[in-house]
Amino acid sequence: MAVLLDEDRMAMLRAAVAAPSMHNTQPWRFRFSGWVVEVYRDRHRELPAEDPTRRMLFVSLGAAIFNLRVAAAARGHGSRVLHLIDPRRPDLVAEVELGVPLTDQLQRLAPYLRERRTNRQPFTAERVPAQVRAELGLSARAEAAELQWLDRPSRRWWLRLATNDAVEADDEDEARTVERRLWVGGDRDLDGVPSTALGPRIAGGETVVRELAATDADAARPVAAFEQEPQLAVLATRFDGPIEWLRAGQAMERVLLEATAHGVATSLLNQVIEHEGLRWQMNDPLGPWQRPQAVIRFGYGPPVPPTPRRPLDDVLIRD
Repeated sequence: MAVLLDEDRMAMLRAAVAAPSMHNTQPWRFRFSGWVVEVYRDRHRELPAEDPTRRMLFVSLGAAIFNLRVAAAARGHGSRVLHLIDPRRPDLVAEVELGVPLTDQLQRLAPYLRERRTNRQPFTAERVPAQVRAELGLSARAEAAELQWLDRPSRRWWLRLATNDAVEADDEDEARTVERRLWVGGDRDLDGVPSTALGPRIAGGETVVRELAATDADAARPVAAFEQEPQLAVLATRFDGPIEWLRAGQAMERVLLEATAHGVATSLLNQVIEHEGLRWQMNDPLGPWQRPQAVIRFGYGPPVPPTPRRPLDDVLIRD
């Protein structure tokens, strides 16, 4: 087998680090070993207060893995993911084997790797077409997940949880607020969520975007009217645990890229399922929600700039 080119490695790394992560912590590192990419968690970028089970950590790592797969396909390389739990190497979460036959059309998503954004701006009232919804659902199923749209009355019930219970749980946990200040607000060049990416505050009504403000300055942002009928969907898996969370992250990113390809803006509204007590209320072992892993908001809104990313040298483990 030919040697993997440096330009291929760099292309895959650039794609991987463009993935979304909770508060844009970018909790990943990568090592190339021949035709295998080893994916590691970065413990210095974890969120013990807001993500005590590390579920969102693994979802973020899964999103990076999917981006790597897309970039590999665009370079002509098929891939196979081995999800690992290895006590000898506790930070290694997966290996991506390259050079296998291409069995999926992932390369068609490559143009959207750099275009995908978390959009916290108000969306218009325009509805996502049924055909696009169906294609987004197929994208989730291709990665062994289910995308369940929250329509009335389930959406109303869920928004009450997000607006009341989740916000109250956040406010009562000072450790979460302190931790959030480390990653959210201000001017940021390498990671975290800058103030400019927070979007406006909601001018009354139910929560349709995550309010991340952790400082007085950010809490005083201008207000705006958001959509009255938000288009929300729960991405769920059948089981739970680190391997399922990695799969969920790949499914989530596939859905987000597919939405971007259709010109649909997205953001995440995960505060309910970040609290295990509230997340448990959404579990539906016999139904389509099963184990909720992400809540995605879809719609049509103004373009937004990208959030900062770490240099590739910071995420590459060299021998």
